[in-house]
Amino acid sequence: MSVVLDTPARQALVALMLHVTEASNPDLQKLYRVTIKKATRDQLTAEKLITWKRGLRRAIFHELTEQGWIRAREELTSTPPKGVVGPAWHLLYGTFRHLDAAMIKNGYQLSDVFAVRDPGPLSVDDRIRQAYQELAGQPGALVSLARLRDALTDIPRKEVDMALLDLDRQRAIQLEPDPNRKALSDRAKAAAIALGGEDMHLITIGPS
Repeated sequence: MSVVLDTPARQALVALMLHVTEASNPDLQKLYRVTIKKATRDQLTAEKLITWKRGLRRAIFHELTEQGWIRAREELTSTPPKGVVGPAWHLLYGTFRHLDAAMIKNGYQLSDVFAVRDPGPLSVDDRIRQAYQELAGQPGALVSLARLRDALTDIPRKEVDMALLDLDRQRAIQLEPDPNRKALSDRAKAAAIALGGEDMHLITIGPS
């Protein structure tokens, strides 16, 4: 029978599962806003679900045991902790259920899915590069900023513009005006970014 854990302990298990490798509280706080406090650490250690050790400057590093991975796997089919009402919790556990179904269908184990350390969310710069790669047929191809912006609608325009200008300044990308400006659509004009007193409508990234 699965051990009953309180909400902080369940959060800690999920965070360590997502992180994959051993993690300090600063690691978990930065990525997931989770801190494993002493009471939670003691509970998980007593149940043999985690091990922990002290590193430099007395930093504590936590890691799932084999039993801990088994218990974390159960979270994929669990209901959200009692008393939580925020949509984020229900979205998370809804996602977990879909992940569990996909793993069963394809015969995956947790080690197949959670294989490498979580690098954290992509930066705006990385999102721009990723979007370009998906839109461009090959490195160096011209992609309209209108299409690029369509792929980055979750990022505020101001942040995208700042990143584009900085990347161009570093010569990591190249922004160019459309040579056929008379044929530009209103959408293309609206997506343009001003650089050096001129509107740029296209982006290109050469091979790395």
